[in-house]
Amino acid sequence: MNKRKWLNVFAAGFISSILVISGCASKTPQAATETPNQAEEQENSNNQDTDTTNNETEKGRTVITTDGEVDDMNSVIRFLLYSNEMDLAGIVLTSSVYHYAGDKDAGIEPFRWTGTQWVYDMIDAYGEIYPNLSKHADGYPEPEQLRAMTKIGNISDKGEMEKETEGSEFLQTLFLDDDPRDLIVQTWGGTNTTARALKSIEEQYKDTADWETIRKKVSDKLVLYIILDQDDSYNEYIAKNWPDIRILNDQSNFWHFAYAWKMHAEEVNSKLHGDWMIKNILDGHGKLLDMYASMGDGKMIEGELDEEQRGSDAYLQNNPQYDKYDFISEGDSPSFFYLIDNGLRSMEDPSYGGWGGRFGAVNDKLFRNNVLDYDPYTKRYEAEYSLMRWFDDIQDDFAARADWAVADTFEGANHNPTLTIKEGLDLSVSPGERVSLNAEAKDPDGDQLTYKWWRYFEADTYEDAKVKQNQVEKEVAGDLLLGLHRELAKDEEVDTIKLEGSDTSTVTFTVPEDAKSGDTIHIVAEVQDDGEHQLKHYQRVILTVK
Repeated sequence: MNKRKWLNVFAAGFISSILVISGCASKTPQAATETPNQAEEQENSNNQDTDTTNNETEKGRTVITTDGEVDDMNSVIRFLLYSNEMDLAGIVLTSSVYHYAGDKDAGIEPFRWTGTQWVYDMIDAYGEIYPNLSKHADGYPEPEQLRAMTKIGNISDKGEMEKETEGSEFLQTLFLDDDPRDLIVQTWGGTNTTARALKSIEEQYKDTADWETIRKKVSDKLVLYIILDQDDSYNEYIAKNWPDIRILNDQSNFWHFAYAWKMHAEEVNSKLHGDWMIKNILDGHGKLLDMYASMGDGKMIEGELDEEQRGSDAYLQNNPQYDKYDFISEGDSPSFFYLIDNGLRSMEDPSYGGWGGRFGAVNDKLFRNNVLDYDPYTKRYEAEYSLMRWFDDIQDDFAARADWAVADTFEGANHNPTLTIKEGLDLSVSPGERVSLNAEAKDPDGDQLTYKWWRYFEADTYEDAKVKQNQVEKEVAGDLLLGLHRELAKDEEVDTIKLEGSDTSTVTFTVPEDAKSGDTIHIVAEVQDDGEHQLKHYQRVILTVK
């Protein structure tokens, strides 16, 4: 049996076991239909106007809802190290089909419930490193702020949304406030606490003259970033009663930064293995990183099933594909990777792609990870590669943040360079035009810098392929979608625009003669320093054909 087939069999069996444990399989959100073809994706993307410069964009405003699984815990740890990059409005504990606290009075037994204290313990540990983090970057929230904005939501049962809770009332207040910015609700567990907040708003206003105004205000504000679909409250309540709320739905890409990371090309996994994790994350990086869970590390999670205790020796013995201290999972982290302003401009349009993966428009309210990037290791297009392609950069950056946690001076750690493009980020060009772009980078640590230019051809809308494309195929385990892929058709070409000077600060290329009016070409500039972990920054230039 070849390696990839063996990995697929393993992953399918492993993830199927999760479904058995939970007693359910994920349902598809109602609004979703088929994988869009490239022309449909182009049309939806081209309908969005942007006004972008080289300047930093406004921080994304966000709230996290979490069910407390081990990968949620790891994601919270990483998030705290990046909490200066976003405007965090709150953290709310919720339930899911995989984890709930139970209700003794109602006769509901707890299931895999890991409690609520863990998040407060992590905030306390964050408090110990907060002075160090603040020496390396502005904007880190004070520990007291984090404690005050952490609430307990609807946790008693999967999908429970009948009771008003501290968490649902907190979300209700956020949803109704007058902050004009989008509020991205990161959904790491079920949507039930969010649904309860929305239901409370509906019950308060539905029979009043203000109802339509309130419903529009809330719908226009919210963006639900849903990882999988971990209870039925979205399909049964939110989709039916709040159809104008925008949705980013990751149904499968996240698995590849989660429990299925052994499933794909090994070439992207070098910084998920135990030897790298121990050196760069787990050893000597302070109390918060000491809490980060890895395979066979001896950490036991209260309330979790014995067979789900990945820190145990028994788990390693029963799952020999893992080594001690290997990465476990951070399946929810892509929801805040999406919000990090690293120059890739993913928040402008989910179809652009970035650290959180790439999404296609199903309709004007729903985006899903159903668009494919070309995987150079498997020589085919894969939806999951839109996330996997960034793994090395993501992990290097994480390692630098781990260093910040213990470096009490700015000089004691590495920091990302900055990058600007002389010509700007949004340009109009003509077919056949010769284009030169000039990058200028600076490094706060005085490190030596190198440049790299590349075309993100999957995200742009100029058609390289002149032949009929093969059909997209699904990889599934039971009812669960693990990935999408498409084999190259005969004579199908990829990335046909030649870049000259791609390893210098100036790149030159020619717009194809057959480019049509409205076509876009996405050129990414990277700058990388030679300091510890070799950190990067990017800029994406979007050229639109006249």
